[in-house]
Amino acid sequence: MHKMSNYCSNCHYDHKKKTGDKACPFNSLYWNFYNTHRDKLEKNQRVAMMYRTWDKKSNDEKEELLTQADYYLKHVNDL
Repeated sequence: MHKMSNYCSNCHYDHKKKTGDKACPFNSLYWNFYNTHRDKLEKNQRVAMMYRTWDKKSNDEKEELLTQADYYLKHVNDL
């Protein structure tokens, strides 16, 4: 989103942060979406590269991203 628009210029969140305080919700929610829908999407050649990137992440990083996404999904009205 940051690279394709100017929506991030005045945003409260830091587009560079993936997890933690003020981490951009789109970062963790992006990976959460791919993780959740892997069985439907991983065979699509256009998104296969994203799964290769996801698979290279450590288990700890994956867990942090999914935990952050879960928090955002549970508190979506507070964002």
